[in-house]
Amino acid sequence: MVALPFLAHASPESFAANSQQQASTILARSSVAALAGLSFQSGMSALSFPTDVTRDIQPKNVHSHNDYWRKVPLFDALSYGCKSVEADVHLVDGELLVGHTRVSLAHPRTLHSLYLDPIMEILKMQNPQSSATAAMTNGVFDMDPETSLQLIVDYKTGGEELHAAIIDALSQFRSLDLLTNVNTSNPDAPILNVRPLTVICSGNCPLASVNAQTPRRDVFLDAPLADIANASYTRWNSLMASTSYRKLAGWAGSFEVDEQMSTEIKGMVKAAQDKGIKTRFWETPGWPSFARDSVWNSMLNLGVDWINADNLKAASQI
Repeated sequence: MVALPFLAHASPESFAANSQQQASTILARSSVAALAGLSFQSGMSALSFPTDVTRDIQPKNVHSHNDYWRKVPLFDALSYGCKSVEADVHLVDGELLVGHTRVSLAHPRTLHSLYLDPIMEILKMQNPQSSATAAMTNGVFDMDPETSLQLIVDYKTGGEELHAAIIDALSQFRSLDLLTNVNTSNPDAPILNVRPLTVICSGNCPLASVNAQTPRRDVFLDAPLADIANASYTRWNSLMASTSYRKLAGWAGSFEVDEQMSTEIKGMVKAAQDKGIKTRFWETPGWPSFARDSVWNSMLNLGVDWINADNLKAASQI
């Protein structure tokens, strides 16, 4: 039986003390969270098939913003079909700690325990016939195994040092050829290879460090969408480009995508798509719901690739 690390590391005492609360929380969620909390921890029967972990979940172009704040990081997002999740990461005394600010950090909440270890376990379950000599080709979603899960790592501390630590942390995925990568052996004809996990860095992530990954690049930049025409950003180093919707709109106009904004957004989207780069707008309105949904629908109609969401249930129904 597979044990998902972020739950398996909890002590029996702490699990027993909170079992009633945990059960009610997990049961309120989809099959993914229920699997994680119940099938592996409470003695309930195991799944009929290993790949049932994401059974009946339709993957969607929804990005789970600040995913680590959720009650069940990663699994809440997967339960709604989110194809992208985000973790803010700080390098502290050699550890990759996850949290928005330094004061929110805690040693059990690491990039490995919240994301890398569970993702690896799910990929093993989705590839039950794989062996040491057989590649794991299926992604996390049972309904669309060719879909790559996108993990955005927002660098909160020094970029160069943190980037090196992220590269090292991904070594197991790299050794199993699970990371989307670009082969730059021939600079005139790079080759993009899509794999089950796509890693993108944002925040303090330096473009120079991304470009320095040769001949195989498997951590990509979240490029500044407002500057996407800059020749420095290509599909070989930036698989996504993002910018603030709020900054573009201003508070007074943020509840509606007017004609002028539509023209600006179309221009940025076209410039990015001409380079083969997907687009995302963060800081879209979260309330009132009619404004949130209106902006999301406008974004989709204008060709924006990713819906940036705090409310996953609402985004999954757009």
